[in-house]
Amino acid sequence: MATARALLLDIGGVVLRNARELIRMRAAVDAPEVSAYLEEVDFAGPGDELWQQMLRHEVTEREYWARRSGEVGRAMGHDDWTTYDLISWIYHRPEPDWLAAEVVELMTDAKAAGLPLVALTNDLVDFHGEEWASAQEWLKPFDTIVDGSVTGVLKPDPAAYALAIEAIGVPAGEIVYLDDMPVNVAGGTAVGLQAIEVAHEDKGAAVAEARRRLGL
Repeated sequence: MATARALLLDIGGVVLRNARELIRMRAAVDAPEVSAYLEEVDFAGPGDELWQQMLRHEVTEREYWARRSGEVGRAMGHDDWTTYDLISWIYHRPEPDWLAAEVVELMTDAKAAGLPLVALTNDLVDFHGEEWASAQEWLKPFDTIVDGSVTGVLKPDPAAYALAIEAIGVPAGEIVYLDDMPVNVAGGTAVGLQAIEVAHEDKGAAVAEARRRLGL
């Protein structure tokens, strides 16, 4: 394996804590009716068949979130909730509640070491809105953000990774790539990236491996 000299990060579930955690946190405080729904479907968990279909690439991420967003909204008496509505509700919390501190620290150290730092995400603007994204200070360290909302090319399409690799400017085999979705990790591996899957229950393991490969 080549020595790594650049870092490529997914956003949701990597830099940000995963939505399964965040929606439960918000519901526990503000919406017990949503908590009951989340348990019934095992939202974004092993018992959530729609989630499993997404992991098998039988439905898209956007299809998953659109359907589940409508269901969460209806649990609270809203008939027309979109993915944007759900994400806005989830992230209506202090920033430290939803940022993954160990990944932000990795970003800081990579920048301090002079390593290229790029984000590759499918849905930043579509899910969160351009105004929200533009206001996030934690996004500022990225040299480039390759967002499928803007490019129209979504992971695991090889063209999505190609855009990120081009933005970084080093060979794919010298780029460490972190993602929490197995299908996207497989897509990264297929194009030659040093892809590492981030397990939600143990982000530290993926971060430690990335640090080892980058010499941080």
